[in-house]
Formats: sequence, structure tokens, C-alpha cells
Amino acid sequence: MKPKRISLALRTLLAFSLCQAEPPKAEEDSGPLIFRSEDSQGNPVFSDQPSRDAQRVNLKDTNRTPAVQPQAKPPKKQKSASSSYKVIFLEPADGDFFANGLQPVSVSINVSPPVLPKHQIEFLLDGASIALGSNYTTTIERLRPGAHQISARVVDKKGRVVGSPASIEVTAQWPGGR
Repeated sequence: MKPKRISLALRTLLAFSLCQAEPPKAEEDSGPLIFRSEDSQGNPVFSDQPSRDAQRVNLKDTNRTPAVQPQAKPPKKQKSASSSYKVIFLEPADGDFFANGLQPVSVSINVSPPVLPKHQIEFLLDGASIALGSNYTTTIERLRPGAHQISARVVDKKGRVVGSPASIEVTAQWPGGR
């Protein structure tokens, strides 16, 4: 009798193990458990709970990127007013033509922010300094015939340029074709 009980126990255990669902494959373990079935109208239904006719949907794991630890920004360098000057010509305009270069030409600029007392404005004609001081204007008494470059810049006491200089091109002619 004992052999039959063992045989019956083994058959029951075997039948029970066959009824169990097949264990998921290693590649399926990485994603979430999602099941697909159809409702009475044939529409797909997805659920995390299996139903009688449901089939497991193998979803790939989502892309993941490790979190980035923010780093403190380095402190901004404070720009001093001495290094942030911007020079803009008010007159003459770039490309102006002077039919009579024998007449004085007024040159006027704007500097932003205003020039500090420890700095000066320097005007140049064709690279040569023609005025240095605190005035935002100067006068060029005479322009030789031809093309000229007029520049303006802010300099410190040692003559170093501070800020952004500006320049324009003008052309002069003398009366009588000289």
C-alpha cells in the first residue's frame, strides 16, 4: 500500500507543478508585469492583473540615467566700471563724406557708463592721438584728402585701454580737387 501512496503523492505533485504558470524568463524580469486581453467588443485591455485569456506583454525597461549632482557655480567676477565702458560715435557717422576737409570737423561720442575721474577719453585720427582728457567731444581742424579712421577709447592713467573702443571711417576732399 505504501507504494501506491507515494505514487499518488508524486502524481499529485507532478500535476500541480505542471499547472503552475511558466516562470518568467530572466529578460522579462526587468520590466513591469503587464497583461493584455480583449474586452467583449474586441478592444485591447491592459492591466497589471492577469485575466483568464490575458497574455503577458514584455516591456523593455525604460532608459535610466543616474542623477547628476549639481555643482555650485563659481562666483561671478565683479566687473568694475573701469572695464565695462562702451564707446559710441554720435557724430560724424561712419562713412560720412566731407567735401571740404579744410573746415573743422566736430567729433562727439557717448560713453556708457559715464567715465570715472580716474580715466580719460582719447581721440585718435588714423592711429595718432589728437585729444586726451575728460571731454566727450573734440574738433579736427583739418582733414587731408582721402580716407581716414577716427577712433575713441577710454584709458586709465597708465594709458591702458579700458572698455570697448570704437572707430569710424570718413572720407575728405578739398575744394578745387586738391
